[in-house]
Amino acid sequence: MIEWEKLKLTKEEEEAAEYEEEIPEERKEDIALSLLGKFFTPNTFSTKAMKTVMQAVWRPSRGIVVKELDKNLFLFQFFLKKDKDFALDEGPWAFDGHLLVMKEWTGTEQLSDIAFNKTGFWVKAYDVPVVSQTKAFAKFLGDKVGTFLRCDDKELLGTEKALCFRAEVEVLKPLQRGVMVKMEGRALWIKFKYLKLSDFCYGCGILGHTLKTCDVVDPKTPACELQYGA
Repeated sequence: MIEWEKLKLTKEEEEAAEYEEEIPEERKEDIALSLLGKFFTPNTFSTKAMKTVMQAVWRPSRGIVVKELDKNLFLFQFFLKKDKDFALDEGPWAFDGHLLVMKEWTGTEQLSDIAFNKTGFWVKAYDVPVVSQTKAFAKFLGDKVGTFLRCDDKELLGTEKALCFRAEVEVLKPLQRGVMVKMEGRALWIKFKYLKLSDFCYGCGILGHTLKTCDVVDPKTPACELQYGA
């Protein structure tokens, strides 16, 4: 990738050339039914095996076409909106333990400008008082861990073990283990558990690698001293 800041442009290169093009409706429809996906791993893997696994997991009615755009970056072309929405909304997904972050796009972006830094997780909040098992409190917690998306209304105002909600989470930061909430003069610790969690480091709490390859925490640290766990 060119380091743009160091590039010295000639007069001809610097002059912006204006270009306009009418995008065919068929092309717009294809883009609207596609998703970009990036796997969070420094390692290489079998693209053929990944395609087979994702096809089996999503089970799209009319299949999918997968194209590799860059290292660990893929275009997933669907043919029905319900299949695309399922892949986008019901994740996160992973292959061989590697998190897949998926995004919608318009086709007008430069791939180098697209940030794959957030993805949706279903989160379970434990030890929530029964009177606080509400959509309002789920939104409060969701906005603490990231950005609240939705929750399961059928489980609200009950005596469930956990309050479950979906939130968009920053994947480049340590996973938030919980939140301290003040209620009626008391400080309550609400613990989080993430569903469909892919590989992450029990030392630093960041997705995309494990303790064995962590640059922050000594891989030989005893399990009892680690800040994260399964």
